[in-house]
Amino acid sequence: MGAEIGATTSLFPFNNKMGDYLRATKRSQIADLAKSYSKELHEDEGAEYDQLIEVNLSELEPHINGPFTPDLATPISKFKAAVKENGWPEDLKVGLIGSCTNSSYEDMSRAASIAQDAMDHGVRPRLCSPSHLVRNKYARPLKARIFKSWF
Repeated sequence: MGAEIGATTSLFPFNNKMGDYLRATKRSQIADLAKSYSKELHEDEGAEYDQLIEVNLSELEPHINGPFTPDLATPISKFKAAVKENGWPEDLKVGLIGSCTNSSYEDMSRAASIAQDAMDHGVRPRLCSPSHLVRNKYARPLKARIFKSWF
């Protein structure tokens, strides 16, 4: 999420869960290489930062980005009022789930649930996948019907 807040670099210390994920996505060599450098994959000792942002994920509210531009984010609880205040279109016809939203199985499962609900209400979901590997990994039989309609 660093890029979303204007960071030029973000660092996440390597841990076993990351290695498990890389192995599960057929990238064992990368997992082994990262593990061999794991002592180096951390913040610098005594590092000072211009700004430290701590996010309590349990307090985050879903947002809708747009319309017309992806950098216009509105909390979902305020979206109906924002539509009226700004004269935005009231009918949603196409929804896009972008790459930051769908890079893990858990996220893709949630995205599939949202997409199914959207399709049930006549909205055409679209997916912006971060890679063919991610897209193909999640287009499995359980979710194939939903994801197939996205491409």
